[in-house]
Amino acid sequence: MILIIKYILIFFCIFGILSNVCKSSLPSISTSSTSSTSSQSSDNGNLSPIQDYNLEFLSKHLTTKTPYWILTKNGDSNSQGDSSSGGSNNDNSNEPPEQCKLISIDFLARHGSRMPVLGSIEKLKEMTKSLSEYKEQVNEGFKWIFNYSVPYPSDIAGNLILQGQYEHYNISRRLLKKYPQFFEPMKYKPQSYAITSTAISRTGISASAFSFGLLQGTGSLGDNGFQPVFIQTASLDQDILLRFFATCDQYVDQINNGSLINKNEQTKWNEMVFPNISNQISERLGLSEIWLPTSNIISDIFEACAYEISINNISDHWCSLLSKQNILDWEYSQDLSNYWLKSYGHKINYEIASPLLNDILSGFDIYINNNNSNNNSNDNNSGSSSSSSGSCSSSSNNNKVEPQPTSILRFGHAETVIPFISLLGLYKDEPKLFANSTTEQIENRKFRTSVVSPYASNIGMFLFDCGNDDGFKILVEHNELPVLVPGCDEIYCDYEQFKSIFKGIENFKWNSYCNINDDGSDSDNGNGNGDNGNSDSHGKKSSFFLAIFIPITFIVGGTIGGLFTYFSYEKIMHFKNRKRLSMYGNDELISSPKSKSSIKSTKFDTRSPLIQ
Repeated sequence: MILIIKYILIFFCIFGILSNVCKSSLPSISTSSTSSTSSQSSDNGNLSPIQDYNLEFLSKHLTTKTPYWILTKNGDSNSQGDSSSGGSNNDNSNEPPEQCKLISIDFLARHGSRMPVLGSIEKLKEMTKSLSEYKEQVNEGFKWIFNYSVPYPSDIAGNLILQGQYEHYNISRRLLKKYPQFFEPMKYKPQSYAITSTAISRTGISASAFSFGLLQGTGSLGDNGFQPVFIQTASLDQDILLRFFATCDQYVDQINNGSLINKNEQTKWNEMVFPNISNQISERLGLSEIWLPTSNIISDIFEACAYEISINNISDHWCSLLSKQNILDWEYSQDLSNYWLKSYGHKINYEIASPLLNDILSGFDIYINNNNSNNNSNDNNSGSSSSSSGSCSSSSNNNKVEPQPTSILRFGHAETVIPFISLLGLYKDEPKLFANSTTEQIENRKFRTSVVSPYASNIGMFLFDCGNDDGFKILVEHNELPVLVPGCDEIYCDYEQFKSIFKGIENFKWNSYCNINDDGSDSDNGNGNGDNGNSDSHGKKSSFFLAIFIPITFIVGGTIGGLFTYFSYEKIMHFKNRKRLSMYGNDELISSPKSKSSIKSTKFDTRSPLIQ
């Protein structure tokens, strides 16, 4: 009997080792939404009885820590998809009109799945300390808590993980497959591809992974045709296109001040629902009426669960303390925070993304104008050949245009993507979201950060040339699915109509909007180019005045100082000479016997080179 038990134990040990090996390989295979679903469903056996949900549900409700996934109308019972908010089935109705040709892309993405940042790691280390004295009372199923150590090294805090690299790699491969005629003929050169990221490693590596997938095998480096790319960054304190949330002083000041932009709605919601969650967690641990987790500990438990799912696909540790309703309540808590800090809660939250949209549309305008200039130039050259050589040279110079990149790829953060999506008017709820919103409003809301900005979330803007009759059209995709931008008549929106919806961004002035102490006279817009002649004139006058005033100040000051020094020196020397004369050469003193007797002879040292 004992021998049989030993064999059974050995069998389970081997099975456990194999399951761990399989689990460790998950990040490399759960990199696209289609493949991750099947692998997650097979792991539902790890869920405890408390967890009245499957892993697919859990992995799609982790707010901004949600692994990348693609929303469809029927893809999630708790996310209401429609054509106005981003949930659109990938069917033939989304195909471009036959006469339309893709001519330019501007693609914005958040970085992929990452490690926790340092602050989160430190909070997770502190999380279990308040439980240490209740080791004997805790239920057996949760004894692992007392052996728990944070598995995320501090020296790689915030870094992109392998799954995050695959998220961007797979997105670019699908984009290449969708538009082969646009990408395949175009060899990489920096003039054709403008790739930018923030000066944070996880965004730069996301850009590299995306570029590798898009250009795989097209280069000449190594056996596999690797194609290196140039990724441009701006300094952290100067990046107004991808880090406007940190460089707009007015916005940062209001966040820090908290009087207008704050987490009050989230705090109200937490005060309403967290006490119940606290009691439930305490009961599950077997510590009812002995220990209650604080609001901060509850938030840390949710965060620990989110990281365990998104990084290691572990569901039987911190997540096992949470029910489905707990997760939905926490998700809404995080949504309220993001809504009021980064989205529709206040206009400034998303209006500071205006320079980014203005830069995108300006790039499209330049590309369109360049094409028109080239076409006009070709028509003129073919239609007339009798002009003089001088006029031909002049015409050639006037028609010369700078090349515009056809593929613009940008990589930022959730704080980049959420305001930008809000600026476009996507996922907007009416009325606004509050802590006391009705259950129906909460359950049917459009704004869900698990949908709006999971890891690697993206907004693609595609410019199509549809011929002389239909002109140019723009398609906007969120997370690879077409969306209808409010104000557009159709998904393939007339480009001029699209620009008219956002015509206000042309007049957006970054300095006057964002500078705390600015007097409004600076007309610098989001692109850093002033558009007010009076402001430029005022600046030139100020520069001219300073150029004259500063040298004159130095000359006058130096002259006065020199004269003062000279006269002071003369006065001191005159006083010393009078004193010396009074001692040695004054007639009255020489004639005085008392004075003569008081004078002592001076003995000179003949060894000194300074002979007096």
